[in-house]
Amino acid sequence: MVLNRRFSLSILILLVLAACSAETNQVLPVSIDDDIGLPPSTLPAPVPEKILSICLGDEPASLFLYGDQSTSARIIRQALYDGPIDQVGHQSISVLLEEIPSQENDLVLLTQVQVFPGEAIIDARGAHTILANGTVYKPAGCVDKDCWEVFDNQPSVLLDQVKITYLIKSGIYWSDGTPVKATDSLYSYQAAAGVYGSGGPLNLRYTGSYEVGENGDILWSGLPGYQGIFSYVDFFFSPLPEHLWKNLTREELLTSTQSALLPIGWGAYKITEWVRGDHITLIPNESYHLIAEGLPAFDALVFRFVDGAEEALAAFSAGECQIVANEPDLLNYQSDLIQSESDGLLNIYTNEGLAWEQISFGIDSRDSKLDLLQDQNLRQAMAGCINREKISTVRLDAGAVVDDFFLPGISVLDDIEPSYLFNIAESGLLLKELGWLDHDGDPETPRLAEDVDGVPDGTVLQFTLLAAETVEKQITLSLVKEGLNSCGIGIEIELLPASEFLAPGPDGPVFGRHFDLAYFSWGTGNYQPCRLFLTDEIPGLYPIYPKGWGGVNSPGYSNGDFDSACKVASTTLPDSKEFLISQEQLRTIFREDLPVLPLFYRREIIISDPDLIGLENGTFPLFWNIETIQ
Repeated sequence: MVLNRRFSLSILILLVLAACSAETNQVLPVSIDDDIGLPPSTLPAPVPEKILSICLGDEPASLFLYGDQSTSARIIRQALYDGPIDQVGHQSISVLLEEIPSQENDLVLLTQVQVFPGEAIIDARGAHTILANGTVYKPAGCVDKDCWEVFDNQPSVLLDQVKITYLIKSGIYWSDGTPVKATDSLYSYQAAAGVYGSGGPLNLRYTGSYEVGENGDILWSGLPGYQGIFSYVDFFFSPLPEHLWKNLTREELLTSTQSALLPIGWGAYKITEWVRGDHITLIPNESYHLIAEGLPAFDALVFRFVDGAEEALAAFSAGECQIVANEPDLLNYQSDLIQSESDGLLNIYTNEGLAWEQISFGIDSRDSKLDLLQDQNLRQAMAGCINREKISTVRLDAGAVVDDFFLPGISVLDDIEPSYLFNIAESGLLLKELGWLDHDGDPETPRLAEDVDGVPDGTVLQFTLLAAETVEKQITLSLVKEGLNSCGIGIEIELLPASEFLAPGPDGPVFGRHFDLAYFSWGTGNYQPCRLFLTDEIPGLYPIYPKGWGGVNSPGYSNGDFDSACKVASTTLPDSKEFLISQEQLRTIFREDLPVLPLFYRREIIISDPDLIGLENGTFPLFWNIETIQ
């Protein structure tokens, strides 16, 4: 399919307005005969409205901040709330805060607090607990495992406590003209606590107190012993309009029109209507702090909901949408999109960091009798057989190849050279040195073992690669098999329904550790990815395996030095010297041991009208700068 040329602006406006009419809101057409006999109008022709229409792949159920967390809901909330804090290229950018807190600017302090038996703390292993006899804790000033202590009838102990100060800017207003205040953030914290209760996201679970100070600043204190902060801005609660919602119950916050369907914000746009099953319309917020600078550039913003990529592309080619986003099925039309971009009919943009794709090695597979993949040298040789660079270039949603679990672009880690470049010849030599020989001179038939430690001679070097039945992975699986075959490693690909493939253990093949090789993705988020490979996270029968079948370390990888470095990374502040050292240690150990073969971070695909400016490629929340699109 090749996309057609765009319609004119006037036709585009008519199509958008027609598309946005629900069956229950039909507009009766005026007959053209009604104007017969009237004199020509002397009034100037009205200036057409400038409308930005965005097709989204699904419709959110709610726009309440603590309701629907879908991609579409987050995109629309960018237009309403302008942040409040966006992670753009690994840097925090905030419209609301005067400064991003850090230890350097003294908005983050590590203090000592006296804790008594029976009080809630975070223990030395990072778990919620109550201080009692037998509790293992990190006394104040303790960094590594050597200084951990066990509580034993002491009157009290001193623990470290993190305190963060957030300063809200003045001059930011809700769309009804009311100033955004620190008390709105406090109200948001209270609303979140009411919605989630004792569970919920980590910013609730690890909060000791959240208060407004005498100077109107916001003071966050963590639970004593907690330092495993991914980012200091994670504990700022995005303001909600206390002056409008303070009397709403928990149920009303989740369901009422004013909080779930038509919430107000301080961003560039405000909602005027939501026609279920069809579209949401927004107009500029007259109280927006950049309105005097001509932002936003459009007179109206329409989010139209489409059912699949075919409908989205039809709407785009007809001029009904200038942007298509949050539509994963666009990948089914990859070649058409690339050709259309070459023809100047559209622009393609990508947002990196959606998910981390990798191939897990069954290091401690419950089905393996020989445990071939316990040999890290074999894993390294296999890595050099797979042309990850080619996979990255032929998949539109693939980012640059990575050799570990760190997102590309982190400056303190960018000086390490790639570890496993595609090289069939070198991998073949390494396999030969390991005792895996090409017995028949045909490189594409599986090698046989000869004098391999613990492996009977004549054992065939072949594995089964498990994956879910998804279209976008077919080309990856084909190239993986092709590369391994070229090295003399036999591969059989077995596809399973995603629900079966990633089912919990003991029956699920991945988390039940029933596999040789498994290809799947880990979602990104505000957590330390090293925990995916902790010894304590190996799934298996409790109590031998501490997490039981809820463990996530499906390869069964175990390295004490890696565990120690990950514990430091998970229990120290993100701008501390100890944290940075632990990151280097984790990267070095991971690349050497190679418990999984990293491929790349998957990208979100967006297509846009080539006349639009303001969209860009990178790592950031989708439409974080929606007010600047023009």
